[in-house]
Amino acid sequence: MPAAVFVVNPAHDNRGWIAAALASTDYVVEFVADGAGLFARLPSAHPACVVSFVEPDARAALQLVREVRHKFPDLPVIVLGPHSAFRTAVDIARLPATDFLELPVSGRQLRLTIGKALKVVPDEPC
Repeated sequence: MPAAVFVVNPAHDNRGWIAAALASTDYVVEFVADGAGLFARLPSAHPACVVSFVEPDARAALQLVREVRHKFPDLPVIVLGPHSAFRTAVDIARLPATDFLELPVSGRQLRLTIGKALKVVPDEPC
C-alpha cells in the first residue's frame, strides 16, 4: 500500500502545486482541513507523513505538531512557512518536527523531503 501524505489546512493555491509536485510519486495525497480531520484519518493509513503550513495560524501549526508528537511520536511532520516565520520555525524544530521548509519550495525539494521522512530516498542535499 502506498504511503499517505496528509496535507493540513492548505490554502487553495497551495493545493494545486502540492498535488502537481506529488503527482509523479506513488504517495496517496489527502488534504484535510485541520487537526481533527487529520487525527480522524490517521489510524487507518500508515506509513504516513504530515505536511502542514505555518500560515495562516502559527499557533495552530505549533499545536498540531505538539498533538502529532504526543499521539504518534514517530510520524514525520514537515512544516512549510515563510522566512518571516523564523521564530515559529525554531519553536517547531524544538518539538521536533521532521523538517521546516521555507517557502517558496520547489516540487523536487518537497518530494525529496517527504521521501527522506518516509525513508524512501537516502539523505542528499536538495
